[in-house]
Amino acid sequence: MLALNKRILGVGMSKSKIFIGICLSFILGVFLGSILNVPRFYLFIAIAVCVSAFAVFFYTGSKKIAVFCLWLLFLAFGMWRIQISFSPNQYQNVFNSRQKLEGYIVEDVDIRIGKQLLTFQPNNFQQRILITTSLYQNYFYGDWVVVEGKIAEPNNFSGFDYKGYLERYNVSAVSSYPKILVLKNNQGNFVKYQLLKIKAAFAEHIAKYLEEPKASLLMGILIGARKTLPNNVIENFNLTGTSHVIAVSGYNISIIIYGLGFLAFFLGKRWSFWISFCFILAFIIISGASASVIRASVMGSLLLLSLNIGRMYAVTPSLCLAAAGMLVLNPKILYWDIGFQLSFAATLGIVYLLPEMEKLTESWPKFWGAKSIVFATLSATAATLPLILLHFGRLSIVALIANILILPIVPAAMLFGFLIAVPFASPGFALISSWLLAYILKITSFLASLPYSSVNLNLGQGRLILISLLPIGLCCLLIYQNRKKFE
Repeated sequence: MLALNKRILGVGMSKSKIFIGICLSFILGVFLGSILNVPRFYLFIAIAVCVSAFAVFFYTGSKKIAVFCLWLLFLAFGMWRIQISFSPNQYQNVFNSRQKLEGYIVEDVDIRIGKQLLTFQPNNFQQRILITTSLYQNYFYGDWVVVEGKIAEPNNFSGFDYKGYLERYNVSAVSSYPKILVLKNNQGNFVKYQLLKIKAAFAEHIAKYLEEPKASLLMGILIGARKTLPNNVIENFNLTGTSHVIAVSGYNISIIIYGLGFLAFFLGKRWSFWISFCFILAFIIISGASASVIRASVMGSLLLLSLNIGRMYAVTPSLCLAAAGMLVLNPKILYWDIGFQLSFAATLGIVYLLPEMEKLTESWPKFWGAKSIVFATLSATAATLPLILLHFGRLSIVALIANILILPIVPAAMLFGFLIAVPFASPGFALISSWLLAYILKITSFLASLPYSSVNLNLGQGRLILISLLPIGLCCLLIYQNRKKFE
């Protein structure tokens, strides 16, 4: 092993850089495999060639070429991993026919305005069915049910790959308003069941002390449960570029963690770190530990670690490992999960852009941490702008001012929102939360009502590619300015 390490170090680059290259190659392979249909036979040939070439060049002294072959090998592995994640649709022969199936609800019930969505796992099936039903009957994770109704294939609409969007959750069919009979309860995972019980109890407790839409807004900010928000409120957040506040992503978690950095002024760096870590843990528990929450928490934890050790670049291998690890478990989230893309991009923006901004303006007054929050917002916004334009084709003109006015309030809204659960003190904390939530609603409503608050942009692929280089160009410019400043 020691000899192998010496050979690797002889390449002229550190083991950390080689490891980062391996992770990025795998991620690129998953992406290419998502958009290209390369026959698996050719992938196996490529893997065999890369393994052979790596062995030959490694032991003949051509270390750089050997490392390049190693990266190509993991690129091929990435393409192979996304390919084997797809399987034939088990419901292909029963589409548009009436079926009677027995199984259990495998995910948290998605409550929306006027309806609820159930993720149903039929017995003896590996793939799931998304059921749309009314709100007249209560269902919960782990309910063993009998479903009788028509099974249909998901259809794409308005240029949105709805079928691919559902496949990332292993959902291969849909059913609208079938007959549902609950036979037994609590047939799922015990730990997940208890976590979702905590989430349900917390949501019910919030509803006692906050009226709508403030209760739904708080649940959206805390755990991304925004589906019961009125459409006009959601549209206000979309128009003002603040929809990340009510979505489960590393974007809002990163900003909130950075916002909690002001605690370091009063409690010290160590206590600030542990309070922020407890916040992430509470976030996971209250939200029911869904996959999207775990993903956002991983990104937030990596950012918290980098802030604590004071070396932003040291988190790069961990960030690459986290992204690659999540894609090993579920490679479909890279191309079809916008939340994953925004989480990764926002975290990258804060990790690399923010330190350069702070170096360039270190002589500016901090205003109790307000400068850091503003720059964190700018960093995350610049990094996620290409993705927002790509997926939504909308540019919010008021996004910057909206985020500056709202994001400093979000950590306090979350803190007092969590504290509503404290016995005997709930009314007081609910009153403070109500004021903060009312402020957020009024700001988004006012800015969204301004003329040209948001414009639709139909950009071609060439322009989108150029815009995607914006964060990299901005980072390079800041690095150049900093080097010039300190020469």
